Amino acid sequence: MPRLEALSFEEFQKLLAELLQIEIALLKPEAYLINDLGIDSIRIVQTLLRLEQMGLPLALERAWEIQTVGDAYRYYQEQIKS
Repeated sequence: MPRLEALSFEEFQKLLAELLQIEIALLKPEAYLINDLGIDSIRIVQTLLRLEQMGLPLALERAWEIQTVGDAYRYYQEQIKS
C-alpha cells in the first residue's frame, strides 16, 4: 500500500475538501465534521477508507475519536510520523 506524503494543514484541507466535496473555507480546525459540516457518519467512514486506500493507515478504534477537522489532521500527522 502506498504511503501518503506529509501535507501541510492547507494541503490537508484541500484533500479533505475534494474527498468530502465541500468548500475548503468550511474546513477550519475547530469545525465539527457532523455538527458544523453536516457530514454523516457513513460519509466519514467512506472518506477514511479512501484515505486508507491512498496510504494512510486506519485504526478503526481511533477513527471514532475524530470529531473535528483538527482531530483529523492530528491523526493524519501521527500516522505519517509512524
